Amino acid sequence: MNQIEKAAEVLKLGGIIAYPTETVYGLGVNIFDETAIRRLFEIKRRSLNKPISVAVANFKMLNDIACVFEKDKELLEKLLPGPVTIIFPRKEVVSDLLAAGRDLIGIRFPENETTREIIEKAGFPITATSANFSGEGDVTEAEYVKPEVDFVVNGDCKYKRPSTVVDLSNRRILREGVNLERVKQVLKLS
Repeated sequence: MNQIEKAAEVLKLGGIIAYPTETVYGLGVNIFDETAIRRLFEIKRRSLNKPISVAVANFKMLNDIACVFEKDKELLEKLLPGPVTIIFPRKEVVSDLLAAGRDLIGIRFPENETTREIIEKAGFPITATSANFSGEGDVTEAEYVKPEVDFVVNGDCKYKRPSTVVDLSNRRILREGVNLERVKQVLKLS
């Protein structure tokens, strides 16, 4: 069993993985498993009133959990897959716990092939929160993952910085990160 198969198996069994994205290491659980989500909040020492983003492997998965408006599809195709977290109105299938009771959810469609293969193999979106304790610095190498997880996937974080976060409905950048200039160009922001 290779590490992609192992990671997918751990996720299917309700476990937590640490995995590389093109930005930083993330912590992943099945977004439809409330017990796994609660455990993730616990090991990350994250407040339950802070939402956790989600990673998808393709546009179909994105459409299954988020309300994607026709007018935004062209923009999304220019930005995704890539090092961008986009805030969407969430569909009811997304747990209140994950969204911290909000109507919105942050979604990543990573360009990192390993991440996408894990999600595809698992068959469901996974959480996309950084692999650190809340409030601590980002992790870009497997050996520095601190929270106790069930499996760590070895891999490379190409950019070694967090993603740019975009609120698509208001055309605003909420956090400047990787690919900022590209995001500004696509959204026609100065």
